[in-house]
Amino acid sequence: MSDVYTDDLASEQHQIFLHNYLHLVGMIIFYYDYSLTFGDEYARIWKQRGARGNYPFYVNRYLTFFGDIAVNVGNFYNFKTTRSCNQYSFYRQALLIGAQVVVCIILFLRTSALYSRNKYVAGLILVVGFSLAGLAIYAVIGQHSSISLIGGCHAAASHITCVPVLRGLAVAWECLFVFDCMIFSLTMYKTWKQRLLYPLRRDKLNLASLISRDGAVYFAVMASANLANTLTFYFLQPLLRGALSTVASSVSVTMMSRFMLNLHESAGINSTLASPSSSDNSTTLLFTSRIDMQSGDILTVPIPESAHRQNPRDIEMAITDDVLDLPEEIEMVTREK
Repeated sequence: MSDVYTDDLASEQHQIFLHNYLHLVGMIIFYYDYSLTFGDEYARIWKQRGARGNYPFYVNRYLTFFGDIAVNVGNFYNFKTTRSCNQYSFYRQALLIGAQVVVCIILFLRTSALYSRNKYVAGLILVVGFSLAGLAIYAVIGQHSSISLIGGCHAAASHITCVPVLRGLAVAWECLFVFDCMIFSLTMYKTWKQRLLYPLRRDKLNLASLISRDGAVYFAVMASANLANTLTFYFLQPLLRGALSTVASSVSVTMMSRFMLNLHESAGINSTLASPSSSDNSTTLLFTSRIDMQSGDILTVPIPESAHRQNPRDIEMAITDDVLDLPEEIEMVTREK
């Protein structure tokens, strides 16, 4: 009997040890990337004081920045009672949910801007998003977990609350995965439609391929992190279920921060390139992506015949991402002959 208890205690300590290390991996990803990109953030974000589009960046970046400090302390703090540990667990879950909600809102604004604020696309995203949110809330309510105070505060989710349909934290992460898939599908569909509408020459940078690449990389990184965390609820021991939550959240926030910083960087290049002194009657389409765009990397596509019969000033169009004020995700500038 004593040997069984010792084995169980050793197994529990091993799970907690591994859980703490995985937690630190998520922290390192976020704060290391923050140290790498703070210079760019100061130059492109902080110097644009009062820019409305910077507020989502601040919330996305610094909600996790300051919130994770308390999480990191609590993860290794020796709580005296299970009640205080439960309060810490609630705070941690609320922080994870808040960070993911901010990321989803930014994704919604980005996709809506990509579709020129089409009300049907916006409505589709909102309906699916709220439905998934409701499903996630329903699945999380009533979950049960045992608290371990060994080596900090850790909640051991039982297998029953994780696996059944519409029950447990796994469903919440699955809903997030479905939302990512929807955003990715809408982005790829827009890419395909744009490619059919404006076929580009082989010697020009292919915008459709560019959007596909950016969307694919973003989706692959975020979705892989979310999927990996979801699988922990099904296949790992109780104290390791959800052990990748910090990693998945840190990856999501980091990807969104880098995405928005890249928009600012490319918009700075684009504002220099987009001058009205050109002599050819063409549309220059500038896509803000991290491609180290130089002065010659301008994407030129022919204007449809119907557009040539209109006033060039009436053709000028900007699809501005609601996430940002000044960097435009896509900007089409008609050059007057």
